[in-house]
Amino acid sequence: MSANFIVEAEVRTGSGTAASRRSRRKGQVPVVVYGGGEDEQYLLVDQNQIMRQLSVESFHSALVQLHVGEDLQRAVLRDVQMHPFKQQVMHLDFQRVSRTDTITMTVPLHFIGEEEAPGVNLEAGILSHSMTSVEISCLATDLPEYIEVDVSGLGMGESVHLGEVVLPEGVEFASSVQESELELSIASVLAPKLAQAEELDEDLEDEEDQAAEGDEDAPTEEGDTDG
Repeated sequence: MSANFIVEAEVRTGSGTAASRRSRRKGQVPVVVYGGGEDEQYLLVDQNQIMRQLSVESFHSALVQLHVGEDLQRAVLRDVQMHPFKQQVMHLDFQRVSRTDTITMTVPLHFIGEEEAPGVNLEAGILSHSMTSVEISCLATDLPEYIEVDVSGLGMGESVHLGEVVLPEGVEFASSVQESELELSIASVLAPKLAQAEELDEDLEDEEDQAAEGDEDAPTEEGDTDG
């Protein structure tokens, strides 16, 4: 079960770019909540509060409690829009869920036992991760903060594959995870030089992705998007 997070929110009365801009100037973040067979609801949350919560890894894959006055809604975070240049949240999307809903979420992988792995402990290898999260499906009440991957038995040149990951009870890989992907290596013990080369390749790919996202997400004047 994922950790409990409470997000205090208030109803947003204005709509559109101008209203969203005014809210951000007051330190508030526009939010939309949808799903659960109900109409979309437009809210505001405190910028500082939500920045602190977003800095917690498990918040992104947790069942969140939205408090709107006396109203309590359970939801999961579906989208975060950040300003491309500032440490500022521009907009949030939450999806309502009930305890009996089956939901699909991307959760982080936590690798345990690295120091005990023979390839690391005895052969001076480096554990290299080729996957850091996975999409799962489960009841909202069974949503885990993360999935543990035991790498304590890996020797030099050995890998653990996605299909070898032991999922918690009630949790399964999402339908989007193809059977062929279960054969993919998600972590390997590599010789130091090979690990450094892989890391450099990943850094270059990340820089290219960030540059592409920056071009697509470039804001209008004052960095605003429609609320």
